Amino acid sequence: MIEKDLISYPGETIKEIILDRNMTQEELMVRTNFSKEYISEVISGRKAISDRFANALEKLFDIPTEFWINLQSIYEKNIY
Repeated sequence: MIEKDLISYPGETIKEIILDRNMTQEELMVRTNFSKEYISEVISGRKAISDRFANALEKLFDIPTEFWINLQSIYEKNIY
C-alpha cells in the first residue's frame, strides 16, 4: 500500500495540467463539454473521473484514457 500522503486524487493532476497550460476551469468545461459543476467536483476530489470524462481528457491533453482511469483506481484503492 502506498502512503496516503503520497497519493493524490486525479483532480489534482488535472488542476496542475490546466495551470501549466494557462487554461481555466471554464475553458476546460467548454473544450470537454462537461458542466462547470462536474469539473469543479472532480478537481476538488468530491467526484470520481468517469470513463467519458477520461476520454475527453485524452482528446484534449493527449494523455491516454487508461492513465486517468488507472489514476482514479489507484486513488480509490489506497484511500478507501
